[in-house]
Amino acid sequence: MSLTLSKQLFLICRFLWFFVLFSTMTSAKERKVIRFSGELISWESDGENSHFRFLDSTSLRERTILCDPETMSLSFSHKAKNNLYVEGKATQNSPTSDQWLCVGKPHVFQKYQVTSPAKQAQTKTIQGQVVEADPVSGQIVYLVRGRRFYLTINPTEAEIMAEELSKMKTVMIDGEYRYDRIKRYYVKD
Repeated sequence: MSLTLSKQLFLICRFLWFFVLFSTMTSAKERKVIRFSGELISWESDGENSHFRFLDSTSLRERTILCDPETMSLSFSHKAKNNLYVEGKATQNSPTSDQWLCVGKPHVFQKYQVTSPAKQAQTKTIQGQVVEADPVSGQIVYLVRGRRFYLTINPTEAEIMAEELSKMKTVMIDGEYRYDRIKRYYVKD
């Protein structure tokens, strides 16, 4: 089975077309653009080789990104050299290069940890008049502006309050009480 001249030309042209089509795809690579973020290690903002180094938070590797001196002075001037983080965009120097150039101005900031004030857990300020006291369970009832509140305290303290109440004396409670999880009642600080 032989091919005619027109079919041979057609196949040769198609083969050349595929060759041209796929050979241009590999040479037309674009430079990658990445987003970066991590802990800032050091920077050099003066001279030709202005750059910064940071610990990449995703790959946990140290990376160096080159920037022009003007951008470096805008981003890194007046910054303390401890506890700083950086984020931004970078592009490759060339499609196959491992050098990265900053795109725009990198954002340099300090991370803060927000914590609540160091107040004792389960601490109450109690001030009022005791009207009932149970020496067995340690539960007392006290009044603050006409409202009744319940509190479980040390049974020996509740016993002393119960004796005072049985003698028709006025018993006041005033102080800082902290909940003791082991004893399962409030203890005066």
